[in-house]
Amino acid sequence: MAEFYRFTPQSNSKRRHFLSQVHRRPHSRINKTTVPAVTGVPRSILTKPLGKILQEADLVSSFQIESALQDKIQHPDLRIGDILAQRGLIKPETADFFVQDWSKIVMQPNKNALGWYLTQAAILNSAHIEVILTVQRTTGVRFGTVAVLQGFLKSTTLDFFLANLFPEELHVSPFINMYSQKN
Repeated sequence: MAEFYRFTPQSNSKRRHFLSQVHRRPHSRINKTTVPAVTGVPRSILTKPLGKILQEADLVSSFQIESALQDKIQHPDLRIGDILAQRGLIKPETADFFVQDWSKIVMQPNKNALGWYLTQAAILNSAHIEVILTVQRTTGVRFGTVAVLQGFLKSTTLDFFLANLFPEELHVSPFINMYSQKN
């Protein structure tokens, strides 16, 4: 169960000190000094903090990140992803996906299907994929749209994945019938 903290001037100064230290080093397991130089990819993609990525994907809120950072002060040996997973806000596999794989995936020129990434991130499971593909086969509606309409995925999370992995698809109508385009 989540603990609630009462903020005092002393705890606020500890928090500010901790946050100033955290901003000096990466939040994720990626070490800035060991990340190879990659041409054409902004360095910010390679070193973005896990909490920021999860917020952009709308998987956690800024309040939840702030609260996890408070827990990190009390438990410095835990990582933010571990704290969020212990609270049940994300799955451990989701944190691992974004920490270990996300920057590599964003850089890859050849992409897998959207469902593969959502499964790797533990956002969708195989049962969700089966339902989505069944509906998609009968309606021709796009995979991500079906996932959102079925309640398996937030539209903002879909937008995050599309913007980062398939930016050319971001402006295509989500309700387009895939089968009518093949004429």
